[in-house]
Amino acid sequence: MNKLVPVLVLVVACTAATDPEDRVSTVPDAAVERTASTVPDGDPGGVGIGDRLYPTLGNSGYDVDVYDFSLTVTLDGEVSGRAQILLTPTKHLSQFNLDLSGLTVEDVTIAGFPGVMWQQEDRELVVDLAGTAVISSQVTVDIRYSGVPEPVPASAVPFEPGWQVGAESFYLFSQPDGASSLFPVNDHPLDRADVVLRVSVPGGVEGVSGGELVSMTSTADGDTFTWSMDAVAPYLVPLAIGQFDVILDETRNGVRYDVWAATSLAEDPRFAAFEIMPDVIRFFEERFGPYPFDRAGALIVDDDLAAALETQTIPTYTSVSAGWGDIVIAHELAHQWFGDAIALSQWDDIWLNEGFATFAHWLWLEESQGRDRYVSEITAKYRRFSGLGLVDGGASPDDAVRRVTDAFPPPDDPRAADLFNASVYERGGLALAALRDEVGDERLFALMRAYTARFSGRTVDTEAFIELVGEELGASAADLIRAWVQDPIVPPLPSLGLQPPG
Repeated sequence: MNKLVPVLVLVVACTAATDPEDRVSTVPDAAVERTASTVPDGDPGGVGIGDRLYPTLGNSGYDVDVYDFSLTVTLDGEVSGRAQILLTPTKHLSQFNLDLSGLTVEDVTIAGFPGVMWQQEDRELVVDLAGTAVISSQVTVDIRYSGVPEPVPASAVPFEPGWQVGAESFYLFSQPDGASSLFPVNDHPLDRADVVLRVSVPGGVEGVSGGELVSMTSTADGDTFTWSMDAVAPYLVPLAIGQFDVILDETRNGVRYDVWAATSLAEDPRFAAFEIMPDVIRFFEERFGPYPFDRAGALIVDDDLAAALETQTIPTYTSVSAGWGDIVIAHELAHQWFGDAIALSQWDDIWLNEGFATFAHWLWLEESQGRDRYVSEITAKYRRFSGLGLVDGGASPDDAVRRVTDAFPPPDDPRAADLFNASVYERGGLALAALRDEVGDERLFALMRAYTARFSGRTVDTEAFIELVGEELGASAADLIRAWVQDPIVPPLPSLGLQPPG
């Protein structure tokens, strides 16, 4: 890659309601002073947290409370890291796993447990107490590691997630399981934790992340940026290392808006679209309830990856996706409610993230471009997923239905090798559009506000959402949603006079 040329940029950011000084003290003295339990027998934690679609993702036997990461990153991409992980066992642990891919562990210690042993197996770090004790109360696991990060092998997406090398920058793009390319973590949204991230880089190079910038300190060797985030899934931790300019910096209604763009891109006129963020959030708040964070922004890296990711409080865009305009901005901001504040308990419920964000950006289309634009979008998507579009092209009704059901599984039943099938986005969005037609705006948005009020800060699955629909809107509305997200063939859309062919 090209070397990074140091350029000093002022770093400004904020979020979260917690006092910054409180957040830096992440490893309580009481935790590190604990001694081994006298319980004679223990059980190993499991590989896999119980995900139906990806059984080996994450790990069981404990919950992480705090990740405290310290990284030193060179201009060549070499990383020296220390992870202090405060975790609480959910059973008497004799052994447990963390996810770590491609980096070399140098040492693992747990205060009060002198017999700790460890080994790396494929993408797993296995920590073993060697039969001398079990962990039965909160402890801090201290891991030192190093290497040159690489993305993890692709399994669910058409690119390798995790550590990315852009044009004169490094950044994270971790969905669904790429956080382990840089950090030892329990890499599943079921186990969210507070994160403190210290990034030490050569002078003039920034380490930009999410949440709150607690401090920036300088030495002769470079600068250290310390960021603090509350309750974040590992894949949603943002990070970019390079040269950045702040091209938007304002506070409105208690929310800090900032846009960081790679210096090479800072003069790109397309990025003026990000000035709509306060208007989009105001619009969504009226429909979904209060914005769940104190910071909203964008982190724009110079790279040709055609994707954007809803990293918490500051979505990550590439130089490609940042040019897609207000639709992608609205989509990623909607994810701050649906996917970030409300997290998935299972990856096969991904439509609860993507379908909701898609419906939200259709609502923004309606607000910004008019009702006809919204109807046009809904009609086009219905014709795609029903097979009507194929019939227009000469296919028989039976063949059209067969082809669309083969290509687009129901939103609540994605395939492991194709997690982000268009169905979870657009047919998931159509489910909410159909519910809107059925019950009207007032009742629909009352439901959305009830949903965010109940599940913000928690995990959710499809059945929990459908149960809420039944409570708020009645059994017929719950049945409607179930048909849209679980039946192989899309239901009719009576408001537009549309139904599947045949």
